[in-house]
Amino acid sequence: MDLPQAPILATCSAGLSGMAFLELGSGDAAAGVAAPVRDDAFLIALQLRPCTDFDLYADGRLVRPRGFDTGNVAIFDLRENLATERREAFHAIDLYLPQAALAAVAEDAGTVRIDDLRHDTGAAFRDPVAHALLSSIRPALAMPAQANQLFLDHVALALTSHVAHTYGGMRPRPAVQAGALAAWQLRRAQDLLRANLAGRVTLAELAGVCELSIRHFTRAFRASTGTSPHGWLMRLRVERARDLLVDRHVPLGELALACGFADQSHFTRVFHQHLGMSPGAYRRLHRT
Repeated sequence: MDLPQAPILATCSAGLSGMAFLELGSGDAAAGVAAPVRDDAFLIALQLRPCTDFDLYADGRLVRPRGFDTGNVAIFDLRENLATERREAFHAIDLYLPQAALAAVAEDAGTVRIDDLRHDTGAAFRDPVAHALLSSIRPALAMPAQANQLFLDHVALALTSHVAHTYGGMRPRPAVQAGALAAWQLRRAQDLLRANLAGRVTLAELAGVCELSIRHFTRAFRASTGTSPHGWLMRLRVERARDLLVDRHVPLGELALACGFADQSHFTRVFHQHLGMSPGAYRRLHRT
């Protein structure tokens, strides 16, 4: 694409089939039409700055771009032999999404194979979900050596599932969860955990409100939520912390205690494990 080397973060999980996040940008206009790009893949691109003065060619056909404003998202089908001629700077964060990865997500969901994505070539549009997920990768692209690989894989899978559902028509079959908690049991357990963010609740108490043995409860809770009671409590603490971090006047040590963490060090470690960045970095990124 006639660009300088771009930051790239590749997925590692075997089932994600070569997906990668990359940051594409140039402060200069291109010298003529760039060489065509053809691949069995898509680019899901978030515009970080407006770029309206360029031409797009799909299989040699001129396409006038529309809507490439800051915050909008575009889908590029690289099977269309795409080429561009830019007359101004641009900046975007992209998910490189091989068609094989799209097919794998559909297969895992138990639905029909997805071979194409509904989109208007050359048109960018609003997609708050894709915008949020791609934006969350910016700190990792800025510091690739410190990127949390599990976080990258989770965001890639979440974005691919969203794209497959929204633009590929994926409608997964509802899974039957054998041995899961009944709705009332799950509600009681989660309410008790919410009321005890500091973790001063025992498995026996959780199992008791569900009228189950400890062994049966822990197995059924995992079947319902995909994690253990402790894991669910950690996620809840991180979610509560994210809400409080928008207030930059609350000290991190005080916030850690309010969310049930033992201390600021514990808070920082768990927060980074879940989101791939420190609480301070998250606060700076979401400063209002």
